[in-house]
Amino acid sequence: MAKSAITGICIIGFLLAGPVAFAQQSQSVKIERIDIRGNRRIPEERIRFYIQSFPGDAFDEASLEFDLRALWKSNFFDDIQIHERDGDVGKIITFIVEEKPVIRSIEFIGNSAFSESDILDEFKEMKVGLSIDSRYAPSKIKSAERILKRLLIQYGKPLGTVRSEIEDIPPSSVKVRFVMEEGPTVQIGQIRFAGNKIFSDDELKNALELNKEHGISTMFKGTDKYHPEKLDMDIALNLEKFYKAHGYMQVQVGKPVVRILQGPRGLIPFIRKSKQQFYIEIPVDAGDQYRIGNLELANCEPLNCEGLKAFFGLKEGDTVNFTMIQNTLEGFKKLYADMGYINWSYIPEQSFDPEKLTYNLKFDFDTGKRFQVQRIDFTGNTKTRDKVIRRELLLEEGHFFSSTLLERSILKLNQLGFFDTIEEKDYEVLPDERQGTVDVNINVVEQSQQSIGFTGGVSGISGSFIGINYSTNNFMGRGESLEFAFTGGTRTTTYIVSFTEPYLFDTTWSMGVSVYNRRYRYDTYSAFGLTDLSTGDPLELFTQRTTGTTLTFNKRIARSLWSAGMRYSFQRISITSIAEGFETYALGQFVGLANNPRAALEGITRSEITPMLSYNSTNAYFNPSRGTSLYVSAGLSGGILGGDFSMLHPMVEYRHFFPDRWLSGGRNVFGFHLMGEYIQSFGDSSIPFYERFFIGGENTIRGFDIRSISPLAVLSTPQYDQYGNPIIDPQTGLPQAIPNLIPVGGDTMGVFNFEYRIPIAGPLSVAAFYDMGMARVSRKESLGEFGASTVEVVGSANNAIRSSTGVEVQFVLPVVSAPFRLIFAYNPQRLDQTINVGNRPYRLREPSSDIKFTVGRSF
Repeated sequence: MAKSAITGICIIGFLLAGPVAFAQQSQSVKIERIDIRGNRRIPEERIRFYIQSFPGDAFDEASLEFDLRALWKSNFFDDIQIHERDGDVGKIITFIVEEKPVIRSIEFIGNSAFSESDILDEFKEMKVGLSIDSRYAPSKIKSAERILKRLLIQYGKPLGTVRSEIEDIPPSSVKVRFVMEEGPTVQIGQIRFAGNKIFSDDELKNALELNKEHGISTMFKGTDKYHPEKLDMDIALNLEKFYKAHGYMQVQVGKPVVRILQGPRGLIPFIRKSKQQFYIEIPVDAGDQYRIGNLELANCEPLNCEGLKAFFGLKEGDTVNFTMIQNTLEGFKKLYADMGYINWSYIPEQSFDPEKLTYNLKFDFDTGKRFQVQRIDFTGNTKTRDKVIRRELLLEEGHFFSSTLLERSILKLNQLGFFDTIEEKDYEVLPDERQGTVDVNINVVEQSQQSIGFTGGVSGISGSFIGINYSTNNFMGRGESLEFAFTGGTRTTTYIVSFTEPYLFDTTWSMGVSVYNRRYRYDTYSAFGLTDLSTGDPLELFTQRTTGTTLTFNKRIARSLWSAGMRYSFQRISITSIAEGFETYALGQFVGLANNPRAALEGITRSEITPMLSYNSTNAYFNPSRGTSLYVSAGLSGGILGGDFSMLHPMVEYRHFFPDRWLSGGRNVFGFHLMGEYIQSFGDSSIPFYERFFIGGENTIRGFDIRSISPLAVLSTPQYDQYGNPIIDPQTGLPQAIPNLIPVGGDTMGVFNFEYRIPIAGPLSVAAFYDMGMARVSRKESLGEFGASTVEVVGSANNAIRSSTGVEVQFVLPVVSAPFRLIFAYNPQRLDQTINVGNRPYRLREPSSDIKFTVGRSF
C-alpha cells in the first residue's frame, strides 16, 4: 500500500530539469498559486504549515524539494507528488498527497489465557502507539505481534502463533485483526543443574523464587510459566545470591538450556503437569568457597567503627555470607538516616586471596551532611486543619531528620482514618544540599469525614434492626469525634451520644465521654433444653437494660506507639423477663442484696475503673494490611468504688496483620486475632449471670449462634409441700429435687480468629476464616450461693473447644461505614452428645453448619 516519496522527487527532476537556459529563465518566474489535492482528513492548513514556499516567491526547484521532504517527515502520507504548470502570471504548483490510512478497528481473536485489557496495558507500557484512530504503520503491527508472542510465552503458551490481518475500509481506513492460536499449555516440568553445583538440586530449586516446577503452590503464583527474561532475573537475583550467601563469591552460571519435551504428568487431578513441558538445565560452576579475611570499616563518625563491625555477625575465618553483609549495610543506611545523614554512602574495596581462599573487604563510609527538617507541608487537606495533621507527626521542624520518625508519622496519620491510605508515593523528602536542610511534602486525599444515614438489616447481635446515626471522626476539621446514634431491633435498642477530644488542651492526653441507654435481650437455644427440641427456636433468657456514662482519659507514651489510660463507668442495670428454669439460678445471686431479690433486679448499680495499656502499629483504621495492635486492661468494680458487685475483670486482645507475599505477591492479607478475658469476684460478692461470658456469633465463633456457647450446669431445686416440708421421693427415700439444665456462662473465655482476606474489586472482598474458642467455669464458687439448691457444672460442656471454618463475602456500601457480611460456616468441633439430667436424657447437638447475614466487622 505504501509508496515512496522518491516518486515525487523524480517527478521534480523530470519536470524541472532542463537546459541551463531554462534554469536561468526560471529564476525570473514567480509562483502564482500553490494547490493541495488528495487530502481527506488532514486539513489543508496543517499541510501548508510544512510548505515554506509561498505565492509570489521565485520558482525554485531546491525549495520545492525541501518542501516535499518536510511533508514526508510529517509521517502523514504514503505518497507525495508535485506537479507544476503554467498559469497566467507564473507557475501553478500542485501537491498531490495520498494519506496514510487510519485504523478504525482493532480486534483480538483467540486469546483465552489473557484478556484484552492485559494486551492493551502491555501495548501502553511498551509504547507501541497502536490504537483506534491512529495512523496505520506496518512497523507498529510488527511490534504488536512481538508483544503478543511474548504474552503467550508469559502465560504458558510458548507454542502459540500470532498473525495479523489487515482489511481495507474505503476510502482511507483499515481494520486490524490479530489472530492468536494459543496451542497447548506448557509448564515447567523439570529444572536441573549441571556442573560443580555443590548443593543438591532441591536446595537450588528452592533458591529460585520466580521459576518453579509445576505443583500446588505454582497454581496460584504462576511461577511454573517459563519466560527467558524472568529466568535470567531469577538466576541473577536469587541463585547467585544463594551461592554467595554460602561463601562461593566467584560462582559462574552459564546460559540455561531450555527444551520443550513430553514428560510424565502425574496422577493427582487438578495438579497434573501439562503434556508438553519445559525442561530447563542450568550449568553452574560454584568455584571455591571463601572465608572472611580482613573486614575493615573507615570514617564511621559519629559512630564507632569497631562497634559497627559487630553488627555484621562475621569474624575472621567465618564463611562469607554476602547476603548478611548486604543486609547489614542496608541497616547502616537506615541507622545513619535516622540521625539525619540521608546521603550516607560507602565505597567498597574487595580482594580475593586465591591461595588462602580468603575474602578481604573494606568499606569507606561517606556520611555527608547532617540534615535538619526545615518545613513540613501538607496538600489535599481542604477540611482537616494543618494543626490536626501536624500534631500526629513525630518528625518536627527544626530537628534533625529521621527516616524512622517519618515512617511512624505516616503510620499515625493512616491510623486516624481521615484520609485514603498514605503510601510512599504520596510523600517526598526534598533535600537542600547547600543548606543541609530537607523539606517534607505530604499529600493526602480526604475521606468522607461525617455520615448521616439510616441503617437496617439482620445481625446475630441485634436481630432484625433499623437505626439512624450521625457520626464524624473529624468534627469541623479539628480531629474530634462525635456520634449520635439510635438503633432499634428485636434483640436490642440503643441510644448513645459520645464525644472524643484526641488532644486535650493541646497536650498528648485524650478525653472521651459517652452517655448511653441500652436494652439487650439475651437468648439461648434448644441445645440447652430450654426450648422444644423439634423447633430449635431461640428462647428469651432474660432482658437487660443499662443506663450509664463512661469517661476515658488516655495518654501517648513519649514518641512511641504505646499509650496508657484510665476509664471510669457508672451504670444502673435492671433485669427483667427471666426465663422459667433460669430464675432460681439468677435470683440466687441477689440473696443478701435486698429482702426481695426480685426487687433488687430493678436497681443494680455498677461502678468500675479500668486502667488500660495499648500498642498500635497497624497501617490503617479499617482493613489494615500490616501491623500489630495490643490492648490490655484490668477492670475493677465494687469495693471502695461502690456498686452492688465487687469484681476484677482483666482482658487481653491481640491483632496482627501481614501481606501474603507467597501466593498473591502482597495483594491478599493474613489476619490473626486473639482475645482472652477472666472475671473474678472478691469479698462476699459473686459474679452476676449477666456479667459472665457467653460466646458465639459473627464477632467470636461465626458458625454458632450469638451467645450460644456457654458452660452448662444442672440446677437441682428441692421440692416442698404446702407446709414447707420437703417432699420425699418414694423410690429413693431422699428429698425430691427437680433438676434443670441451664447455661451459666463462664468466668474464663478465650477466642482465636484467623482470616485470609482477598480483595476482589472495589468494595467487594472475600475472606476465608477459622475461629476457635471456649468459655468455661474455672471457679465454681463464683456462681454464687443457692441455699438448699445445688449447682453441678457439666464437665464435658465446660471443657469443650468449639471451632468454625468457612468463607464470608463482604461488601461495603458507600453510605455505611461497616461491611455487609454473608457468612458460610462449617463447625468441625461442636457438642454432639447425650447427658442425663435426673432421669431425663438431653441430647446436646450443636449445628454442624450455618449461613448468616450480618452487618459489622470481624476484627
